[in-house]
Amino acid sequence: MEENKVNTAEPMNGGIDLGTAKELPSKVSPWTKVKNFLFQEITVELTPKQEKVFQEVHDFWTQDVTWKSFKEFWLQDIEITL
Repeated sequence: MEENKVNTAEPMNGGIDLGTAKELPSKVSPWTKVKNFLFQEITVELTPKQEKVFQEVHDFWTQDVTWKSFKEFWLQDIEITL
């Protein structure tokens, strides 16, 4: 089996100096604009009340659910008063 030989003297970019290359596109494509808009970094600041609600929702969704807790919840005695 023949090994792949790489010529280390030849630059990987095909010999083009990327700093002075004029063949590169100067126009930004619509997809790049959409991608840059959708994936921009955002910062969200919450009020103390919003933080409390967010933490309660987080705690609810990340709680441990066991068969015992499930059974206690669904088989609890419910009083109905009229």
